[in-house]
Amino acid sequence: MDSTEFEYKYEMDAKPTEQDLDGSGAYDFTGDTDPSWLSLTNGAMAMNMAAGGKFLISSAARGTVGDAWIDMGATSATGGSGYTIETLLKVDSQESGATYALNLQASTGDSYLNAFLNFTTSGIYWGGTHLADLDTTAWHTYRVVREGSGEVNKFSVYVDGLLVSDGMGNGFNFDGLNRVILGSPGSSHKGKATVAYLRFTKGAYAPPAAPSGKAARKWSGEFPVQYEMTANDERFAGPTAGGSDWSGDVGTGASVTQNGLLSTTAEGAMAYWRANDSVWSANVGPDTAYTVEFRLKVNRRWSGTQSGRDLAFQFWVGNPRNAAIVYVGATHVYWERAGISTIASLSDSINVGEWHTYRIEYSGASQSSQPYIYTIWLDDAVIATAPAPSVQYFTEASGGNNFLRFGVASPLTMGGSFDVDYVRWTTDGAWDYKAPPEAFVITIR
Repeated sequence: MDSTEFEYKYEMDAKPTEQDLDGSGAYDFTGDTDPSWLSLTNGAMAMNMAAGGKFLISSAARGTVGDAWIDMGATSATGGSGYTIETLLKVDSQESGATYALNLQASTGDSYLNAFLNFTTSGIYWGGTHLADLDTTAWHTYRVVREGSGEVNKFSVYVDGLLVSDGMGNGFNFDGLNRVILGSPGSSHKGKATVAYLRFTKGAYAPPAAPSGKAARKWSGEFPVQYEMTANDERFAGPTAGGSDWSGDVGTGASVTQNGLLSTTAEGAMAYWRANDSVWSANVGPDTAYTVEFRLKVNRRWSGTQSGRDLAFQFWVGNPRNAAIVYVGATHVYWERAGISTIASLSDSINVGEWHTYRIEYSGASQSSQPYIYTIWLDDAVIATAPAPSVQYFTEASGGNNFLRFGVASPLTMGGSFDVDYVRWTTDGAWDYKAPPEAFVITIR
């Protein structure tokens, strides 16, 4: 469901503390008695919570008559309706020493389970659990879904229409109060934010389909471009590292074999492959929504890299405007923020010798009015949503990073032994992960 269809919508043409959408004769929200921390400018509401303890709360939670949240009658017990909350906002600042800048929470009186989404300027958290690296100082749409109808212990969080995490349990252990809160409810939350809208409705609703207009999920086996590393495919073996589709370099000291897998050892040597312009750049512009997936196993990290960095493999995919650079190490997955010295860990849930699937989505021209969004998947889970591009270009003419490359291209900073099962991509949309169809057996009697 699109949030424009929700039952209650606070569009910030007036403060929520001055609106009575349920017609009860009383305002739906209360706030701090000092009104100066809330202000309206150009259709948005500024919230100055630098001192902490400044927040909007549904009225009945403070004993005030009139409360759209309670009037809606959302329930979360087994068989209940659940609820969905969506807000479009940006975090303007976070006070020094504060754990978080902002909090969005909700609960229903029939349950002790609470939605509890916390914001810093660089990420979002479910309670104290990290969900995603995110530049929250830019405008993003956040949706919290509380399942009903038997899914009693499950919450989901979406950012800009893309699923960040689902199947989550209690975000905060607190007695079963019936309320919704937005702001800085305590000393650990201090900051400033600007809110374009706050909307909620009874029922559990995912956002509309992906920007391509197609179903939100797709198995990579359905992608139109697939490199499966088969034994008779000579494009990836040998020092020329290519053919009609690929170019690259396999340096002295590196080894490459191919027999259904691309197996490479590059320790102090280069071994990388780059898709030629005719198969990548010719099909990808700055506003092209694309999805790239590869399956990889790191066998070991080379101990000779500078500063002992845990980097064994690099995957770089870009368009004329932005580039995403992901590293896989022996224990972590990394995102390069703005150069090799500023890599940040996205996940520590990998181990040497394990196969994992990695997916990079690029939203294309616009998504929820916020363009050029990356989403990074490890297997079937999102490990980053909308991280700042690794390399930014602002005009197509600047070119340079409109390419796809993988392997070891900088032998001083990365290296090791790894196997690649496949590289697949599509340029018809940003598709969330979908597992391959299960095999089945037909028995003839």
